[in-house]
Amino acid sequence: MILADKILALRKNNGWSQEELAEKMNVSRQSISKWESAAVIPDINRILELARLFGVTTDYLLKDDLETMVYSEADDTENYPRLTLQEMNAFLKSKAAYGRWVGLGVALCILSPVLLIALSALSEEGAVLTASISHGIGIAALLLMVSGAVAIFMISSAKMKPFEYLESSGFELEYGLSGIVKEKRSAYEKTYIRDTAIGVVLCILCALPLIVAGIFQAARMILALLTALLLATVAAAVYLLITAGTIKGSYDQLLREGEYEPKELERGKRVAKFAGVYWPVVVAIYLAWSFYTNNWGFTWVIWPVAGLVFTAVASLLHASKQ
Repeated sequence: MILADKILALRKNNGWSQEELAEKMNVSRQSISKWESAAVIPDINRILELARLFGVTTDYLLKDDLETMVYSEADDTENYPRLTLQEMNAFLKSKAAYGRWVGLGVALCILSPVLLIALSALSEEGAVLTASISHGIGIAALLLMVSGAVAIFMISSAKMKPFEYLESSGFELEYGLSGIVKEKRSAYEKTYIRDTAIGVVLCILCALPLIVAGIFQAARMILALLTALLLATVAAAVYLLITAGTIKGSYDQLLREGEYEPKELERGKRVAKFAGVYWPVVVAIYLAWSFYTNNWGFTWVIWPVAGLVFTAVASLLHASKQ
């Protein structure tokens, strides 16, 4: 009996329709139909989930020569790597550092045009530097900061490579560690709420000084300085949101809760794939637009707009079924 026939038989033994099994597996009914017709073979994570759901061994599902149903006497997770206290602490420490570095990298990207904006305004006010020198220094600073941010992203990701297996649900915590993680998460909850609230408030209020200055028709130099202040405020807000979210996420990841529940991981992968294409395109558009118009004091608006669009699309991808 092949895998497709076993899935069909187990589903019927449990009295479930294809729609009901699809709901439990968090996939579409068409996916179940393809599995049962042998048109598509589910990946290994789905097979593990099917084994847990039906209460059978993975050997029974995968081995065609096993005709008699073999029920699992113990949880298949016994075969998963078990995370020790030392490994858990190393992961939490590395993840917190990762969040801080990524937050710094994103902040550098946001702050990268600040010097260019300030020097351009100064050159227009008749400062010592000419417009060409101001633009040259500002663009050089921008490229250096973006390059530094990219280097930070690459190095930080490389340092998290040893913990890649924790991105899936294929691991177990040593006995008693779950309670320790929950205590750590509970202790961090106030800090998480505080930093998230501050970050959100800063994002909401960051444009207020610039709006007021625009209403009173302030001088270009004042507007440039307030634009730099706006970018600095957004950078600080994003840094707080990223670091707080990453630390909170590390606890959820170990406990496999929230976005790290097994059924949520596949959705998260779709969002990650989209982000991997989306943000490089946004950066390319931002740089091309800025260099073409030479209006760096305005083109920064692409970032909040891009952030809103990404949030909307990510929500749709996260809500949709496979």
